[in-house]
Amino acid sequence: MRKVSFVLIIMSLVIGLIAINGFAANLKIGYIASNMAADSNVAAYAGMVDYAEREGWEVELIDCQGDLTKFSPNIINFVSKGVDAIALCCSEKSLIEEGVVAATKAGIPVFLEDTENIGETIVNGTSNCWAMGALLGSQVVDRIRAMHGTEGGNVAIIGMPDLYVHRQRHQMMEAVFNSPENPDINILAVEACDVSNWPNLPYEITRAWITQYGDELDAIIGTWDGIGWGVSRAVLDSGMTKDNIFTMSIDGSEQTYDLIRKGDPFVGVIAQNFYGWSEVVGDAIKAIVVEGKDPASVIPVSKTVYVPYKWIDSTNVPAEGEGVEFGYEGLF
Repeated sequence: MRKVSFVLIIMSLVIGLIAINGFAANLKIGYIASNMAADSNVAAYAGMVDYAEREGWEVELIDCQGDLTKFSPNIINFVSKGVDAIALCCSEKSLIEEGVVAATKAGIPVFLEDTENIGETIVNGTSNCWAMGALLGSQVVDRIRAMHGTEGGNVAIIGMPDLYVHRQRHQMMEAVFNSPENPDINILAVEACDVSNWPNLPYEITRAWITQYGDELDAIIGTWDGIGWGVSRAVLDSGMTKDNIFTMSIDGSEQTYDLIRKGDPFVGVIAQNFYGWSEVVGDAIKAIVVEGKDPASVIPVSKTVYVPYKWIDSTNVPAEGEGVEFGYEGLF
């Protein structure tokens, strides 16, 4: 009897392992991106695809193409397809609520990248936008003082308020500029673009500000790289250089690094580890969906994991074709 029982136990373990490995190999993930025209979405999705390929998973992409109202309908689309997990990149909690409720009812876990947790979502792999906004503001203040000494200078801000991460960055920049510790820094103007008009509007805003304020402006700062590209181009097209008006931002991409290498008015950036977001989500999917672990045993109580970021300027900008080394190894 003992021999028979032992054989049965071994067979059960083998069958269990085969079942787990088979499920892992056949895992289907629905990935919804805010806008694949944005480098952040492209890099984050590439990170998810790389992780899935290592594990033998399948990833299907839906691109909202900048229309954030499509998030919940696209979540519901993946629910109807019966995927094993859903990952969302760069959204807003009010825009995913309906979809998250549908996924939760269907028993499909939802994982987030750069998107605030809501309801039963599992984890948000992201960068700390509060901290990055404060760092960006500090870099602006330090550069202005290096340029002009105690006389200080004037700053203008172009935000993108339709996403909470940009609102956070904007708020922290203003907090730094308006601090009693920085009486020599003045916010001269504030404008906004959105996910539909960022390719052109920052350029137009900058040209208008240069016409209005001229040499009074020292820095025009955007809440992400795409804004900074337009600012930098507008400064150059106005016959000025980084010594007149400079810009800095948050994200990090090859286009931005190229502008920094060339000495354009785009002088620095806080580089985010978009691949790192997907390392967090991939690790969480593996632990919870594949290995069946309780989320409470692997996910922080905050349900948020911040991955490292890095300041990049002319002193440490990567060579053409090379990336930034973050040294991040994932959730575990």
